[in-house]
Amino acid sequence: MTKLRHYNGNPQKNSPALGATLAYLGVNGLLALLHGSQGCSSFIRLQLSRHYKEPIPLNSTALLEESVIFGGWDHLKKGIAVAADKYKPQIIGVMSSGLTETYGDDMVSALASLRTERPDLQDLPVVLAGTPDYIGSMQEGYQRTVEALLMTLAGQSNYGPGKFKGIRTADGAEIPSVILLPGCHLTPGDVDELKEIVSSFGYKVITVPDLSISLDGHAELEAAPVVQGGTLLEEFQRLPECKACFSFGLSMGKSGEFLKNTFGVPHVNFPSLTGLTATDKFILTLAEISGKEIPEKLLRQRSRLLDTLADYHDALGGQKVAIALEMDLLYSLGSCLVEVGSEISVALAASLGAGNTPALPIPIEVGDLETLEERAGQSNLIIANSNGRQAAGALKIPHLRAGLPVFDRAGYPQKCWIGYQGTQLFLFDTLNSLS
Repeated sequence: MTKLRHYNGNPQKNSPALGATLAYLGVNGLLALLHGSQGCSSFIRLQLSRHYKEPIPLNSTALLEESVIFGGWDHLKKGIAVAADKYKPQIIGVMSSGLTETYGDDMVSALASLRTERPDLQDLPVVLAGTPDYIGSMQEGYQRTVEALLMTLAGQSNYGPGKFKGIRTADGAEIPSVILLPGCHLTPGDVDELKEIVSSFGYKVITVPDLSISLDGHAELEAAPVVQGGTLLEEFQRLPECKACFSFGLSMGKSGEFLKNTFGVPHVNFPSLTGLTATDKFILTLAEISGKEIPEKLLRQRSRLLDTLADYHDALGGQKVAIALEMDLLYSLGSCLVEVGSEISVALAASLGAGNTPALPIPIEVGDLETLEERAGQSNLIIANSNGRQAAGALKIPHLRAGLPVFDRAGYPQKCWIGYQGTQLFLFDTLNSLS
């Protein structure tokens, strides 16, 4: 029985501003600017750099006590102007914090006022995302920021060097493009695999945001103040011309619907890409839309996954698994485990989000890692981020790391959890953790 508590103990929730930063880090040439205190930006940089083992380019408007009392409107104007003059970014991405949203700083009017005072900044794209701490968790901040990027940049030919030229085949025919909107639960390795799968059906892929280029762990000579790699500004111009849009994770459905309602781009949401059934649905959708045969490589990967399910169904069936993650990742991994016969004993999300709560055999609740420790005693495995190690250690239960942050295992950002191959690897990790 869970104790009645009136506090959060060992919270698993990450701030929405951290999710916003993650979204901005997938856009090439963007300078991320947090409208808040330096302490907030320092914590976000610490959390993300521990997870990705990379320097995180994030600036702040550095609000102090008097700014909070009298408002940070002028600080925001100055922050945008200084960033534009000093670093010459292609795009500036601003996110708010609980501090500025509670006071009621109007970012839209601040930007309009700055552009009146500085006509030379009129053509600099500035994205404004409202991400106060009280809207939810990292997942909500990420989704809001992706939507703000699409609303500000999609189809805007007045930004950038001009109309984006599509890739053409040898006979001059233009290769059709599709949009991918990955949720914050997908690793750079997942996004890389996703792009490869879709490209194998003959499509040019535009990914918003694209962490597989910016946070994939490649070597850079020196840290830069703006994002190196990711979605190009010119690619945002091409979004209205794309043949289809695929969003991944229930939270990203709203962003896909924006493109559908605004530009008429057909949209399909996939709540999960982990598991045989979920991957089959995605692959069959691609085959139907493209009119192409399923590539032999994917059929081979499916055959290997089927063999794994046959070999280890007795080891996976009946295992009790306690999961504490962001909602989209919780549903993705949880539904895969249910598919192979495991039992979800505890399902604790960092937040429920604004969308429909997905269905698992047990209700998904909002909870912290202290709740996980109280409820997971009869489980065989815990799946949570690195902060779940205290609960796993106290209960002497194996702990499979997933989510963010993961700072005590090497190579997490490069791991793949999706598709036939990623599902097989996830099941192997589960089995090895249990043994």
